[in-house]
Amino acid sequence: MSTPPELNTLRIEIDGDLGTLTLDRPDAFNAMSPELIGELAIATGYLADTAPIRALIVTGAGRAFCSGGDINWFRKGIDEPDIDISADVRRGAEVMHQAIIDLRRIPVPVIAAINGPAAGAGFSLALACDVRIASEDAFFAPAYGRVGLSPDGGMTYFLPRVIGPSRALELLLDDPNLPAADALAMGIATEVVPGDQVMDRARERAGELAKLAPHYVKMAKSLVGVSLDNSITEHLQLERHGIADGIGTEDARIGINAFFSGENPEFAGR
Repeated sequence: MSTPPELNTLRIEIDGDLGTLTLDRPDAFNAMSPELIGELAIATGYLADTAPIRALIVTGAGRAFCSGGDINWFRKGIDEPDIDISADVRRGAEVMHQAIIDLRRIPVPVIAAINGPAAGAGFSLALACDVRIASEDAFFAPAYGRVGLSPDGGMTYFLPRVIGPSRALELLLDDPNLPAADALAMGIATEVVPGDQVMDRARERAGELAKLAPHYVKMAKSLVGVSLDNSITEHLQLERHGIADGIGTEDARIGINAFFSGENPEFAGR
């Protein structure tokens, strides 16, 4: 079994087929410091390429999911003339964006268990996940506009795909603290549950999704992820190769035999 990397600001736990990635700066509401951003890139690379899992939960320690970029980092750079804060943030955003790309490469279902506020880059991180289960006490905040900064972390990529370009722009310009119930109505949150049930429900959902055939999950995620960027000709070629590769797997044999026997398939992951 592959050993997770040792990290200071994040925790990776693996229990059977289920992995959990926890942002672990609770005293700072899991704000994204340069150290956390760097470790997020390490963690997502491991989870995409090496981790022996069939579902992943992303959550935050303490009372927040993630409050976004560490405002103390920004303030120090602005106040100290010897620091080139633009260069620092440009490098930080590059690392953060590599982490988002690797998060999207993870070939298993990724569930955000949003236990509290998801603001700024924390909102972006939640949007990058496949499923978002939120505490009824959580809220979502674009947050960039209130400090005069431009969105990053994929917010302007994912949000229009989740709620449409017009509503996404309106939400960014209004910059509210969007309650979980309103996020559910808009389609940003997948489910809303009482705060003490967020992780239990995320684990339950992860267990359900982990039973799916891995090739099916991987291809569904990949195909949907590029569907808005491809021509129909390009996209149908990807679908063609995906189904042809899938028919050669042991899971396809299990699934087809189960169909004819009237049983529920138990996919082997091969």
